[in-house]
Amino acid sequence: MMADERDPLLETLFAEARHELDGMAFRAQMMARTRGRKYWIIAAWISVTFALAALAWFLAVPIQEFAQLIAQGLTISLFDLGEGWLSWFLLPVNNIASLLVLSIKAIRIAHKKIRNASYAY
Repeated sequence: MMADERDPLLETLFAEARHELDGMAFRAQMMARTRGRKYWIIAAWISVTFALAALAWFLAVPIQEFAQLIAQGLTISLFDLGEGWLSWFLLPVNNIASLLVLSIKAIRIAHKKIRNASYAY
């Protein structure tokens, strides 16, 4: 059952909604709002950039030391071959890094062979 009476608060809201806005004032208000948001977004991006730059500056030395530690660890010789021509010949593959690369390559080849295997019935 609907009431025949109208709510006065709703009547005032609808009356305000019927009021036409001045086009130039509305445009100026919207431009001011969007300009303020644009400046806020630019300021936020600049702040984040400076924060990331400061973080990178503080972490640069530990990251560089970690990279040097890994590089030194990967270049350790597997076998002592002396000073002869054999040591010069096997120098590129006589370290942990080459063993790691060859192992990963062998695993990839085996994985591809297993995945691409076709079984005939």
